[in-house]
Amino acid sequence: MMLHDAAAEWLGGYVDSFRGRNGALSPLMEVKRTHSLRVRDNAAKIAEGLGWTGDRLDVALAAALLHDTGRFPQYARWGTYYDGVSADHGELGEATLRELFPANLSDQCPEWEDILLSVRLHNKKDLPLDVPRRALPLARLVRDSDKLDVFSLVRSHVEAGRINDLLPGIAPRGGYSDELVEEVATDGRGSYRNVRSLFDFLLVQLSWVLDLNYPPSFRMLREEGVLAWIERTLPSCDRVDDFVSSVLRHASAMESA
Repeated sequence: MMLHDAAAEWLGGYVDSFRGRNGALSPLMEVKRTHSLRVRDNAAKIAEGLGWTGDRLDVALAAALLHDTGRFPQYARWGTYYDGVSADHGELGEATLRELFPANLSDQCPEWEDILLSVRLHNKKDLPLDVPRRALPLARLVRDSDKLDVFSLVRSHVEAGRINDLLPGIAPRGGYSDELVEEVATDGRGSYRNVRSLFDFLLVQLSWVLDLNYPPSFRMLREEGVLAWIERTLPSCDRVDDFVSSVLRHASAMESA
């Protein structure tokens, strides 16, 4: 059995343990279940675009599928996906896999520690400088795959008028946070602590583009129309417009790198 197949079987059983008596998952857990599958699919497209095959592709699919393992115990225990008031879901995912993933499967995978590292680091603002060189490509691929699906997930909820189902803590209307505009204009990065409105969140998402790693990721972003949609959705503001333009130039250059 390929590692990805084993991971899919294990994750399916693990997620099932959180179902209610009627067999249903809570709606937000179902969001994370389907998100995990789509991130796996994104990883397949990126990895294949990079020419990854065989065991390397198998490991990439397994890591992407398992990346949000921590979301399930997080929501079951705390009833929220906000790491700041519960637990770091990347670290919780790593701990859960160390405890519960079958050792007879993980012991047969030479890259298992790299998979665990990619799970732990997928949600960090930046990758630490001390990530082992051999583990970097996988960690970067998982981060790209995750971000690409969150872009699509947010867009679909906004267009359906259901953004608060996904992000209950933000105001669907309202202008930019001055602190966030200053942050992205100065550093090119945005942090959640300054997010108040939907437009703030989209601005933070736009800053994620500068953290993507692989040409296939930028191609997928363009083909799905994500950046064009964010550009249309964000209200015009000189400092924001300048940032949007710089991100679009970066994405175009990186796609053809």
